[in-house]
Parts: sequence; structure tokens; C-alpha cells
Amino acid sequence: MNKPWQLILILAGIFVAGGVTGTFVTLRFGREWAVRRPGPDYQWTQKHLKRLSERLGLQPDQQEQILPIVKRNMEELSQVRNGCIAATTAVFEKMQHEISEKLTPDQIVKYEKFNKEMRERARRVMPEKTGHSPGTGSPSSGDPGNKPGDKSPAKTNN
Repeated sequence: MNKPWQLILILAGIFVAGGVTGTFVTLRFGREWAVRRPGPDYQWTQKHLKRLSERLGLQPDQQEQILPIVKRNMEELSQVRNGCIAATTAVFEKMQHEISEKLTPDQIVKYEKFNKEMRERARRVMPEKTGHSPGTGSPSSGDPGNKPGDKSPAKTNN
């Protein structure tokens, strides 16, 4: 009868040792792996520099001189894109609010459903690009009741 319990304890010990080892390995090397993973700006920079090199026949010293220019401008383009997304979202929210003010309670319910469908369609078309979709206040907002333009269906119009 002692043999099954000894086997169970040995297997449990191996399992715990594996978990502890995995934790230490992840803590040691996980940060390095995460830091090495390049973002979209880095990828755009490298792709653009590669295209320039291939098409123009750039020499290595020219690549070194051009790299900071491409990098700086790709970062600037990223900031412009992010600002454009924020501005677009603000305009959509303003429009939704203004439209909501003109609707009856029944129409508001339909309008909220319409807006939710449009957000879902936008997420299907471009989920990896920005995480945003027109008319949402946050990148992953799926709750139609938390936008500035929404009104409670019980609210009446003046």
C-alpha cells in the first residue's frame, strides 16, 4: 500500500519542480524576449529602409545615414495616425450625441443597435490596425451604453 503513495508523492514533486523551474526561466528570460519584440514603428522603418536599399542600391554607409531619418519620420507618422484616430473618434461621438438628441426613445434603442453593428463591422475590417473603431471611446469598448452620445431610452425629448 505504501508504493502508490510514494509514486504519487514523487510525481507531485516532479510537477512542482517543473513549475518552479518554468517560473524562474520565464522571469529570467521572459523580460528579454518581450523587450526584443519590435513594434510596428520598427517594422515599418525596417521595411521602408529595405525597399529603399533594394530599389536605389544603397551602400551600407548610406543605409546608416538614412536609417535615423526614416526612423524619426516613421515615429512622427505614427503620432499623426494616433492623433487622427482620436480626432475621428471625437467627431463620431459628437455626431452620435447630436443625432441622439433628435430621436424618440424607440429610435434611440434602434440607433444604439445600429451603432453597435457599425462598431463590430469596423472591428472585423481593421482590428489589427488600431484597435479603435469609429464612434468608440476606447480601443476595446464594446459597451454601447458608455458613450457620451448615448441617452437612456427612458429619457424624453424636448
